[in-house]
Amino acid sequence: MPSVLCEELYQIFLRGEKAIPHELSLKMNQLSGLFLRHQATAASLEPIFTLERRLIAGKGPHRQHLETQVFQSLFFSTDACQAVHPNEKRVRLEPGLVAGSVSSQERQRHQLALKLADFAQEIFHYQAPPRDSFNNKRKCLAMELIARVARNYDFPEVVALWMTALQSNKKALILTAMEGYDDYRRDRGLPLPAEVVERLNAIAETTKDRSVAVTALNMLVEEGLINEFEAMARIDQWKEKNGSDWP
Repeated sequence: MPSVLCEELYQIFLRGEKAIPHELSLKMNQLSGLFLRHQATAASLEPIFTLERRLIAGKGPHRQHLETQVFQSLFFSTDACQAVHPNEKRVRLEPGLVAGSVSSQERQRHQLALKLADFAQEIFHYQAPPRDSFNNKRKCLAMELIARVARNYDFPEVVALWMTALQSNKKALILTAMEGYDDYRRDRGLPLPAEVVERLNAIAETTKDRSVAVTALNMLVEEGLINEFEAMARIDQWKEKNGSDWP
C-alpha cells in the first residue's frame, strides 16, 4: 500500500500544473494519515523515504506541500516507537538494540526508531541548492521528527544536531532547535551544558529577532543561570541596539 500510494503521488507531482487538484489533495490526505490507519514498520517507511528523496531532487508547484505531508505521515509513524509499558526505562538508540531484542515486537520498534532517526539526520544534513526556499523548513521538519523519536529513547547524538542548528543565523532553525533541546533535557532532568549556555548567550546578544532573543534568555532564566531582572535588562539593551519599539 505505501509503495503504490507514493508512486501515484510522485506521478501526480511530475504533472506539475496539469495535476488535478482534487486527485492530488485526496492522495496527500491518504499519505498524511497513512500511519493513523496502519501500523508503521521499518519496511513500510522505505517508500516514503524514497518519495521524499525524489521530491527533493525535483521541481514543481506542489513540492513543498507534498514534502510537508511526507513528514506529517512520518510524525504519526513515531507512535509505533513508544514503549509497550509506560514505565519502561529508556534505552540508548543504537544498532545493537535490534540484535538484543527479546521479542519480535521490541525488535520492530527499535528498527523503526533507528530508520526514522537515520532518515531525519540525512534530511537535516542534505546540502540543498542555494535557491531551495524550502530548505530551512525541511530541516525544521527533520528536527521535529527526530525529537519525536527521542521522546522514547536516550539519543545523545541528537544534541549535536540541535547545536548545528543553533550555530545558524536562521530564525526557524534556532527556535526549533531551542524548543527540541529544551524538551529533551527537561524530560531527563539534564542541566544545560556549558557549550549550550555559551551559545544561548551569544544568540541573545547577536540576533536581530526579538522572539529568538527572548527564547534564549528564557532558557537561561529557567535554568537559574540569570534572574528575570537581568533578562529584562538584557532585552532593554537588545531593543536599544536594534531599534525595537516593542514593549
